[in-house]
Amino acid sequence: MNSHDSVQSLRIGELDYAIRDTGDPNGRPIVLLHGLMDTGASFEPLVEAMQALAPGRYRYIAPDWRGHGDSDAIHDSYWFPTYLLDLERLLNELIDGDTPVTLIAHSMGGQVASLYAGTRPARVSNLVTLDSLNVPDSDTREVPSRYRRWLDAHATPPGAKVYDDIETAASRIAARYPELDESTIRRLAEQWTAAADPQGRRRMRVDPWHRVPLPYAFRAAEAKSLWREVSARVLCIDGGDSPAKYFCGEAEMAERRACFTDLRHIVVDGCGHMLHLQKPQPIARHICTFLDA
Repeated sequence: MNSHDSVQSLRIGELDYAIRDTGDPNGRPIVLLHGLMDTGASFEPLVEAMQALAPGRYRYIAPDWRGHGDSDAIHDSYWFPTYLLDLERLLNELIDGDTPVTLIAHSMGGQVASLYAGTRPARVSNLVTLDSLNVPDSDTREVPSRYRRWLDAHATPPGAKVYDDIETAASRIAARYPELDESTIRRLAEQWTAAADPQGRRRMRVDPWHRVPLPYAFRAAEAKSLWREVSARVLCIDGGDSPAKYFCGEAEMAERRACFTDLRHIVVDGCGHMLHLQKPQPIARHICTFLDA
C-alpha cells in the first residue's frame, strides 16, 4: 500500500469503489476505514509500521468511501446507513465465507465501524477506533435549520473546493492539522486533491455534498443501543491533544465506552486527531499488541 497505482476498482452496489488491498492475501483480514474528507491512502504509514512489526501476518484492505478519492460520487446527500451497507457489501465481495474481520477505523470511519460491529456482531472479531466515537449528540433546536439548509442545497448544489495550487491546499491542511509534519501535509495535499485545470489549480477529491448537513443528525442513544450489541474486542486509541476530545465531555465519553463489553482505552499524549499519521509506529505497536493478546 504505497502508491496511487495500487488502487483497484470494485463494484459495490451501484458504485465503483476504490480499494487498496495489500499484505499477505492469505493473512488475517484487516479493513481500514478512513474519516470524512480523507482517503484510504492515509493509512499507508500505519500499514507499513504494522507490516514491520508483524510481517506476513495480515491482509490490509483500505477502501475510499463513496464520494471520496477514487470512489464514485453520487452528487447528492450521503445518508449514514449507506456507509454500513457499503461496508457489508465490501466484506461480502472480498472476504471468504463468514470469516470475522478486524476493523481499524479513524474518526467518521470509526463511527461506521462501531455501528456495523453492533449490527453484525459475528462479522467483526476486533474493532480499533482512532480518535472516534466522539460525535456530539444532536440538538433538536437545530432541526429546522438543518431541514432548511438541506432543501436549499438541492436548489443550489454545493461546488467543489478549488485551490490556486498544491501549496495553497497544503497550507489549508496544515492549519487544520498542525500536529503533522511538512512532508505528511504535502503527501495529504497530493492525495486529497487533483488537477482542476492547466493553470495548476487543485480540486478537492471529495464530493462537496459531504458538507451539506442531513435533515437528521447523530443520536447518541441510538448509537449506544448498537454499541451494546458489539461482541468484538475493542481498542479505542485517542489523541491526547486532539480537539475532538472537546466534542463530548469526558463523562459522556466514558459512558459511551462502557457500552462495549470488552474494551481497552489508550490516550497517546502529544497526538492530535490524525494520530495514525502523526505517530504511526507507536499506534501500530498498540494495535499489534492488542491483536496478539
